[in-house]
Amino acid sequence: MRTLVIGSQGFIGKRLVALLRKRGDQVDESSSSKPGGIDPVTGCLSDGFSIKADTEAVVYLAQSPYYHQTSGKVPEIINVNMATAVRVAELSRKAGVKRFVYASTGSVYAQSFEPLSERHPLQRTNWYVLSKIHAEEALSLYQHDMEVLVVRPFGIYGPGQVGKMVPNLLDLVRAGKTLFIQRNPRDPSDLDGLRVSLCYIADAVRILAELIEGGGPDCVNIAGGEVASIRKIATLMGGYLGAEPGFEILEEYRQTDRIADISVLVRSLAPKFTDLEEGIRLTVSASEGAHRALR
Repeated sequence: MRTLVIGSQGFIGKRLVALLRKRGDQVDESSSSKPGGIDPVTGCLSDGFSIKADTEAVVYLAQSPYYHQTSGKVPEIINVNMATAVRVAELSRKAGVKRFVYASTGSVYAQSFEPLSERHPLQRTNWYVLSKIHAEEALSLYQHDMEVLVVRPFGIYGPGQVGKMVPNLLDLVRAGKTLFIQRNPRDPSDLDGLRVSLCYIADAVRILAELIEGGGPDCVNIAGGEVASIRKIATLMGGYLGAEPGFEILEEYRQTDRIADISVLVRSLAPKFTDLEEGIRLTVSASEGAHRALR
C-alpha cells in the first residue's frame, strides 16, 4: 500500500511514517520543512506538488502552528487548515486515491463538563477551530469520490513533544513552580483542576495506521481510555521526578473540561491503550534523559 503523509515531520507525522514503513507500506512524505510541500510562511501548497498515481491513501496531518496566536496569522491558518487541505483532496481525487484522512482537533467541540461525542455541538469562537470545522465540511463533499475520514485528536502526548499541555506541565513541575487550580462550578469538592482525555503518542499512531489501512467511521475522536485532572498528571510527574508539586486553589471557576467520548473508536477498532501512569513515566524518563544530555 502506498500512502502520502502531509505533515510528515511533525510530532505525530514522524512516528506514523516510521510505523507504516515498519508494516511494509510505501510512504511518501511532504513537510513544510522541506521544499515542494506547504509553504511555511503562507500555508499554500507548492505549484509543483503532485501525488503519485498508485497512491491509495493520503493523510493530512499538517496544521497551523498559530492555534494560540491568531493576530496577523489568519490567512496562514485558513490556508494550512482548510484551503490547502481541500486542494490536496482535489489532487487526491484526480490521482485516484481511495482514502483521505484529515486530522482535525478535539477543540472543535463546544464547552462542556460531559464527555464529548462526535455529535456534540461545535464551537466557532476562534479562527483555528473555525478553519478546522470548515475543512471538515468541505472535505465531506468528496465522499462520493473517495473515503474521507475525519479524526479529532484529544491530548496527544509523549516523548519528544514540546509546547503542549503535558510537556509544559512537566517543565513547571520540574522547576518547582506552583500550579494553579481552577474550581469546578458544578462540584465544590473538586479541587483537582481541568479534567482532560489524553492519548499516548504510540497509541494514537497505531489508531491512525489502522484507519489508513482499513478505513473506519466518517468522523472519530482519538483519545485514550482514562480521564485525568491537572492534579493527577502533575502528581504522577512529581513522583517520577522525585519532586512534590505545589498547588494553589484559585477563587475562580473553569468553564469546561475536555473529555472525549470514545465509544465510536472502541466499537470500530477496539484499540489497546497505554495506561496513564506508564505513558507519563515514559514521557518523564525521555525528558530527563534529554535534560541530562544538555548539561
